[in-house]
Amino acid sequence: MLEVLNADYIRTARAKGVPEKKVINYHAFRNTLIPLVTTLGGSLPGLFSGALITETLFSIRGIGFASYNSMVKGDIPFIMFYLAFISILTLLGNLISDLLYAVVDPRVRLG
Repeated sequence: MLEVLNADYIRTARAKGVPEKKVINYHAFRNTLIPLVTTLGGSLPGLFSGALITETLFSIRGIGFASYNSMVKGDIPFIMFYLAFISILTLLGNLISDLLYAVVDPRVRLG
């Protein structure tokens, strides 16, 4: 945020007489959201892959523990389901981040 506040377009908005609250909320904050949107979209499949480690480590019954047991036992259909599930979550995370880019950044248009 501090890096964005020193940018040229922020300085220009202040020179035009735009109120400081609008400069920070509208101009600066929207550009600081771009890296957050990227992180948010990429973290969706990471939640379930992290669940595999956590549930296996603490023996908690869940999809992560079930997928680990199926990998150990060689249950190919369940492993294929789990990999397809993680792939779909990756695609959904990318789709969500792309749609949020259009909301956050006015230069990006859906087309």
